[in-house]
Amino acid sequence: MEAATTDCHQLTQSGRAKSLCLLLVSVLFVLLQTPPGLAQSNPELALEITVPDSMMPRILVGGRHGVGSGLIRRASLMITDPNAAGGFTAIDVTTIPEGNAIRVTLSVMYSEVNVQDLLRRDYKPGGSYLIREGETARASELSQFGIEPFEMKVISAAPIVLKPGEGPRIVNNTTALKVERLEKHLNSYSIWLKNVSNKDIVAYGIVNGRSVLTDSRVKITGRPAIAAGATSLEKDMSTSDVDQYGVTISFATFSNGTFEGDPELAIKFLAVAEGIKAQAPYVLRMIEQALKVDDSDIIFAFEKLEADLWVIPEALFKPEALAFLKTKFPSQDDKALMALYEDFKGGLYDARNIALSSIGDTRRTVKDLTERSQYASATESIRRCLNRVRETLAKILSE
Repeated sequence: MEAATTDCHQLTQSGRAKSLCLLLVSVLFVLLQTPPGLAQSNPELALEITVPDSMMPRILVGGRHGVGSGLIRRASLMITDPNAAGGFTAIDVTTIPEGNAIRVTLSVMYSEVNVQDLLRRDYKPGGSYLIREGETARASELSQFGIEPFEMKVISAAPIVLKPGEGPRIVNNTTALKVERLEKHLNSYSIWLKNVSNKDIVAYGIVNGRSVLTDSRVKITGRPAIAAGATSLEKDMSTSDVDQYGVTISFATFSNGTFEGDPELAIKFLAVAEGIKAQAPYVLRMIEQALKVDDSDIIFAFEKLEADLWVIPEALFKPEALAFLKTKFPSQDDKALMALYEDFKGGLYDARNIALSSIGDTRRTVKDLTERSQYASATESIRRCLNRVRETLAKILSE
């Protein structure tokens, strides 16, 4: 809720600006995210707070992944008694699920609130209310603080699954991707895409207004963003952007170096992939050398491998890399090639990081095992890690 009220707080330099702020913050939502342990017993609920004398359409604050708390700044509230209100700065709203209801606790804050600071010492209780789904309560206890009480209502926050043809406008610039599922939440949409092609998708992009959502896990894990026939992870999108601009499935790049859709976005990810492929043989060679070491020396070799990977030379330096990119992407001018070089260079380090990420995770396990003198298990963990990285890099190079 902080994000929605901060701008309004900054507008209170004049009476006119303060009035505008009161209009803008007409409705605040504090979304209740059900704790994992209560997922079966508590429905998805949200708290709707209506600020008095508001004329504008409601504003949704928070989201399905938000926390059950928020702040309403003083500038967003009506003050009926300045003396009673004193120097309060905000109302803190906290929600806790109780069956099909929400327990709402209000606190009147009297210090400049830092949302990063969980130690809220300067406050007074502003009332506690148990509100069931569909019911409304008035925050009447705020009157004693010179604050006009606001209405609170508990509403359903369950997602709406949209059928094909329902919901926002969707433009698909690819043939490999299709919308598998689209959900509408209080202040966001969630989308899942399916790869209907027979090729692994290395990266893809979704554009909604000014936002571009991309997924390219190959540079982190060495695995595709969406394997052939598989479905993507959930992607969240802002309701305001989607309702205004729609959704565009912008591009998809494939493991064989081809792409569909927007070339400007796709080529950037292709350059990263080329960088990974250029560096991968050198990383793979180091992994294979470590695997040849006897078990008695594998822990030392494992530690040395990690240190050497941090300082591995780039497979191609800038002049050679630019020449390679010019051959690979002949339609790009010199300025575009310079930009692509940065993406390519990032790919060089991504190849190294694929190994370092796995090695780092395993190192912590190995440390724990060696401290307990379980050297055989430590050796097994190291070899399992190195074999996994070798297989990942070999797959990248085979495509």
